[in-house]
Amino acid sequence: MKKTFLNRKKIKMSLLHFFLLLAFSANSQTLSKQVIGVAGATLENGNNKLSYTAGEVVVGAMTDEDATYQLGNGYYPSLDLSTLSSESPELTLQVKLYPNPVTEALYITHPTEQDFDVIISDINGKQILRTVHQKEQALSLDTLTSGTYLVTVTAKDSKKINTYKIIKK
Repeated sequence: MKKTFLNRKKIKMSLLHFFLLLAFSANSQTLSKQVIGVAGATLENGNNKLSYTAGEVVVGAMTDEDATYQLGNGYYPSLDLSTLSSESPELTLQVKLYPNPVTEALYITHPTEQDFDVIISDINGKQILRTVHQKEQALSLDTLTSGTYLVTVTAKDSKKINTYKIIKK
């Protein structure tokens, strides 16, 4: 009888050690950032991800002393920001437009190209004027009101194209 009691005690102690070892070695949970809101969604496209929610009246975040845990009021407590690489655009057509700002006439010059298709648009993209223009001829802008315009120049021969911003006084 005494031996059976000792065996049960050993089994209980072994089970206790096993469960303690399991409890300390296993992860009990994993935490992920979540937001509770009345509406929202997550959109993904390649490397880009956008998450949004609606109905967040109160926003704020609390962080513990060593910044390992964050608690927020329905607010995304952190942002993952990265710099996008960008290359400086090069002009495909080395055209000079002068004077800028322009009062009456605009001149277009290029070292080799002679004829150009010229489109003048307002700042909203509405086409105001379209013409074929020859190098170093005056392009009359008398009919335009004062403002900012976009001039798109396309070389007739090479089909190279550039857009420039001009100011009409």
